[in-house]
Amino acid sequence: LNTLWRLHWGGKAHGADFTRLVEMEFRPRLKRMLLEVRQQRYLQPKAIYGYFPCQSSGNELIVYDPSRMQEQKDALKEIARFQFPRQRERERLCLADYFAPVSSGKIDVVALQVVTMGQPASEAVQHLQQAGDYAEAYFVHGLAVEMAEGLAEYTNRLIQQELGLDRSRGRRYSWGYPAIPDLEDHTKVFQLLPVSEAIGIVLTEAFQLVPEQSTAAIVVHHQQATYFAVREQVGASA
Repeated sequence: LNTLWRLHWGGKAHGADFTRLVEMEFRPRLKRMLLEVRQQRYLQPKAIYGYFPCQSSGNELIVYDPSRMQEQKDALKEIARFQFPRQRERERLCLADYFAPVSSGKIDVVALQVVTMGQPASEAVQHLQQAGDYAEAYFVHGLAVEMAEGLAEYTNRLIQQELGLDRSRGRRYSWGYPAIPDLEDHTKVFQLLPVSEAIGIVLTEAFQLVPEQSTAAIVVHHQQATYFAVREQVGASA
């Protein structure tokens, strides 16, 4: 819960002051809000995920039609291709490196997942803002974002279990973050999974997920997978 307290609810105190803040304000507030969630149902968690055969080629991940897996390998049908950026310096990492290359002759597997807390969460925040209760809107928004992250982690663990992986193996990468900063690939995720039909998420013209309290991710099972950034931080003088 520390992420909720500090990141989403703005807890800036330290030491004994932070402990008092949590015990006197945050925990009672969370208890009250969870009761309201049960009564009002403004958090409606939904998730969808799927597995796809794949291979890498340079900086690209080639995704194949799962229905063709029972046929000969030369009958595999490409249904999507992700092009990932590569670090220009440091270890020159690229997400495609974590999947079996075409040259290996092996077929790998990639998992995609999308989760949401549902449109009612956004509507609850908007209603509070319109009523002028900006503080409560802030806390409801923070709780919804944290719950979406918790659902994403839970879904990731399900995928690990189904793949027979230890919880410490592999990583979950979301578009818009340092390893894969470009959001446009969300369109390919929506082509591969029936996201809108199954859990009600849509994309904006800027490829953002709506409702806001939603996340999409690619799950990598490689034992050496690590988090990294492909773009260097730009200084203020740039």
